[in-house]
Amino acid sequence: MTDSPDLTRPDSYRFWHEERVRFADLDALGHVNNNALGVYFEQGRIALLLAAGGFRATDDWTVVMARSVIEYRSELLYPNDVRIGVRGLRMGTSSMTLGVGIFLGDRCVATQEAVCVVVDKATHRPTPVPEPLRAALAEA
Repeated sequence: MTDSPDLTRPDSYRFWHEERVRFADLDALGHVNNNALGVYFEQGRIALLLAAGGFRATDDWTVVMARSVIEYRSELLYPNDVRIGVRGLRMGTSSMTLGVGIFLGDRCVATQEAVCVVVDKATHRPTPVPEPLRAALAEA
């Protein structure tokens, strides 16, 4: 993982998730609103974590978001399909920072840096990132 990729470039990502823009995602001006973009970011992060072995019912841990920094870069209209690129940026003991980009073709619509924390389901306290998840995220 590196902390300096350009999140606005599609070639910065190896993991991709696709979403369809819904009419319900629009604001009064016909643009996709910031809440909908937040859902697209979430769908991308969850897809990566699922692919990396997270969010299994049998696990005694889960992942929660502790911090989100979003930069809106370009308008997005309906109808469209977007690609969401997700990658690891930094790994801590119980936290990870993920970089996410929403793209319409090669045009970056928005980026996010999300600090996520692994939490014990029983105690609701931070717990170390499990090694299989750590290894899978190192590849993203």
